Amino acid sequence: MFKEKSYIVGRISLFTDVGITALSLWISFFGWWLLYQVYPFPKEFYFPFFNYSRLYMIIIPVIPLIYDYNGLYQNVGFRSKKEILHIIAKSQLIALFALIALFFLRKAPMSRVLIFGFIITNGSLTFLKEMLILERLNLGRQLGRNFKNVVLVGYGEIAKKVIKQIKQHIEWGLRIVGVVVPEFLKEEKTVYGYKVLGIYDRMGQILRGGQYDQVIFAVQKRYLAEAEGAIYACETQGVETWLIADFFKTSIARISLGEFQHLPMMVFSTTPEYSWQLIIKSAIDKIGALVGFIITLPIFVAVSIIIKITSPGPIFFKQKRLGLRGKEFTMLKFRSMINNAEQLKSELQALNEMDQVVFKIANDPRITPIGRFIRKTSIDELPQFINVLKGDMSLVGPRPMLRTEIEEFQEWQRRKLSVKPGLTCLWQISGRSDTTFEQWMELDLDYIDNWSLWLDLQILFKTIPVVLFSKGAK
Repeated sequence: MFKEKSYIVGRISLFTDVGITALSLWISFFGWWLLYQVYPFPKEFYFPFFNYSRLYMIIIPVIPLIYDYNGLYQNVGFRSKKEILHIIAKSQLIALFALIALFFLRKAPMSRVLIFGFIITNGSLTFLKEMLILERLNLGRQLGRNFKNVVLVGYGEIAKKVIKQIKQHIEWGLRIVGVVVPEFLKEEKTVYGYKVLGIYDRMGQILRGGQYDQVIFAVQKRYLAEAEGAIYACETQGVETWLIADFFKTSIARISLGEFQHLPMMVFSTTPEYSWQLIIKSAIDKIGALVGFIITLPIFVAVSIIIKITSPGPIFFKQKRLGLRGKEFTMLKFRSMINNAEQLKSELQALNEMDQVVFKIANDPRITPIGRFIRKTSIDELPQFINVLKGDMSLVGPRPMLRTEIEEFQEWQRRKLSVKPGLTCLWQISGRSDTTFEQWMELDLDYIDNWSLWLDLQILFKTIPVVLFSKGAK
């Protein structure tokens, strides 16, 4: 169930088991050595650790591979203790027979006490590790952290079963915040104890009005055609969709298969799947932002002093922007305008040179002398390294926008909220203010649809000359 949600934890668990396997053999050998000290037995039955060196090199990778084959690293956090114990016991039994067969065929000297001790120790430590992971996940859910806001679309027995399972498994981290129902229930205020957000036909407006991480469709067969428009609304706005129903065709989202308590499920996702590339991207974000902040620290200090001396007001300009899934955060920039610039914006609206959604003027009268320089050279963006370190932004991604701008978006344009915003993007290296708003949105969605770590690196390298030569900056 929900394999993509446990991928990273599963990979970490796998590498942890490599260490547990190595440790288990040492513990077993030490225990066997202590037993020999207390109850001396004939020396021909005592073998030094060197005799197990080849065994050591074999079992370290093999045991985790057996676990992986039996599914221990799939659906981490979504299984019961009984299921986990069954997988570990089955894996250890396979390992035991494999070790016995190996020593029998090679006729290598070994201690059966040590081998059985290793199997018991390794299985126990692995089970303890899995319980710690499970308890850690459960504790986070009980404290109200790391929940996904879920909209349930549907009515009937399938919807009831989904609700029941989500309530029983708090460790899944799913929180139903409302339901979307068929036309005949439009007058109802609540269904199954949850607020009715609207009907299928209003799905686009519902998504625009809140912050939702996933939408689960548990639709009865006779309402599938009616719900197709709601599926399309989720797709165009970049909201991940879990479909417990029949098949739908999509033009953008990738489709993967899953299972929800033995019910077939399709997942429609328009954003990059969990992978090692995303883990590396996250590491590059943190390391790159920290290095960038340290390298540009003298510029930070110099610009801060100049801004303070030449213009009354704060050094930093703080503005609420919308990030991943419409989450609001405070974006930082060096202040490049007079202190009351936002209040004067309405008076200058007629001079806007961009499309109506975005406001930009080439010779904006609100810009200070130092502000014109730092905007032209993009120095005003340097404080956003702090936003990256805080996790609100990435080094590469669609530029964050104001809530008022997002509210003017067409539905297909809102899909840019499906990934974390960035310091630089395809728009940044494609002319910035020289491009139309429509082209800007198309570049952002093109980035989302074709994302790769290599694309990020290309954008980062191409950003350097763009910033140095102030291409498209206003």
